[in-house]
Amino acid sequence: MSVARPLAGETLEETMIRHARESFQRLPTLEIIIDRLLLALVPDMKSYCTIAPEVELTSLDYMPYEDAMESVLTPSLIAIAAADPWDSQVACVIEPDLLFSVLEIMLGGRAAAAHEWKPRSFTAIEQKLGRRLADLSLTALHNCFAEISPVTFTTQTIETNPKSVILVPPRTATLSVRLRLIFEDRSGHLNLILPYGTLDDVSAHLAQPFLGGRSRGDSNSRNEMNAQISGTNVTITGVLHEMSIPLHHVLNWKPGEVIDLGMTLDTPVVGKVNDKPIFQATFGQRNNGALALRVIQSLLPTIKEEEITDVPDHD
Repeated sequence: MSVARPLAGETLEETMIRHARESFQRLPTLEIIIDRLLLALVPDMKSYCTIAPEVELTSLDYMPYEDAMESVLTPSLIAIAAADPWDSQVACVIEPDLLFSVLEIMLGGRAAAAHEWKPRSFTAIEQKLGRRLADLSLTALHNCFAEISPVTFTTQTIETNPKSVILVPPRTATLSVRLRLIFEDRSGHLNLILPYGTLDDVSAHLAQPFLGGRSRGDSNSRNEMNAQISGTNVTITGVLHEMSIPLHHVLNWKPGEVIDLGMTLDTPVVGKVNDKPIFQATFGQRNNGALALRVIQSLLPTIKEEEITDVPDHD
């Protein structure tokens, strides 16, 4: 939720009244597009800098354009992009922590400790890298929009001072999105400034409730996520049996006590991961005498093929 900021010479009461009068309509479909962007950025960033980042949504706020730009860290690399055929502009902000995290990774600096950046002018190389990161992010956003409201984002200029970036009138309704990208021991932030108050037709589409469906762009992101998950190591716990015993009995146990588990050698062992039953197995013995488990039944729910529902046609 955005916080009302007082204008110059404005009292608190006047700020509250003005904020109440400014109605910023939520855009449910646009929020779904941003959710998809979190997934889409993972394989794109990995192909660019060899590390698949974790992408987190830090904030998603509806606010006036001037408030959105005031929230931008100074200095940052601000890519101003034309949105065609919307006949408007958006801004993609690459904050210094993201710029230098990616730069150090690409230069082989992962083994070194991340250093603190002190504000200064950006070099030509840094501006070129920032523009490339912005182009990559805007291309991913373009793909997420493809089946709902096709749009192409073309970077026109790079600015470093938010006060010099005037895309729309100050009080225009704007969606401000801040993402955090985590690359192992480094992280950085990326902002998207999406003014929508002057886009009546597009806003009408994005304001409609999202009724489900999946875009073509989701498949690559899901495949990348599946690949990452498949390579993860997990700890399997074999549970012989579970039973309830009064606490006073347990407190009276002494060395040599015999506990009847109420099971036989044929009773299946339950394999668990994070306390979730995964399979049933029986005890066996390998040729070298080591005990082993033979899986006899999967306890995972059957996953049916997802029904793919087309995104409603707004034309």
